[in-house]
Amino acid sequence: MVDNQDPGGIKELRDAADRGRKASQELDEVKREMAFLKAGVDTESKAGQLLFKAYDGELDTESIQVEWQELVPSSAPPVEEEVVDATDTQVAEQRRELAGDTVPPENQTESPYDAGHREFKEMMDAGRPKEDSAARFIHTVLEAAGGTPDPRVVSGR
Repeated sequence: MVDNQDPGGIKELRDAADRGRKASQELDEVKREMAFLKAGVDTESKAGQLLFKAYDGELDTESIQVEWQELVPSSAPPVEEEVVDATDTQVAEQRRELAGDTVPPENQTESPYDAGHREFKEMMDAGRPKEDSAARFIHTVLEAAGGTPDPRVVSGR
């Protein structure tokens, strides 16, 4: 019986095994790097690079942080900064504008509830979001209750 196996098949298997080993090594490297980043190690700094190369302990966050603190005692894990996008800024500005164009309660003859409802309706008719319109109504009523309180708001009439 003659074995008619393709010699190229063995070569392909060896190549596939080599690619698999290489992919496994790359995966291990990525896992290691992620563990260091999660631990707050600045892998771009000299100290971070040294720790990354020399560390041979467990890849859990606490263990890496302990080593990092010993190497660079003044460093602390990074604090996540609050991300403010353009939409957040625009909404905050619109709310400031809404709060800024009011008549002081002491100069207002219209009931704060009526004024708030009118402003609510005007904003809704102008296509403003319901949440902003409702916030405007509440702002008008609360403004009348603060400072020199409007008796129509405080007494509930």
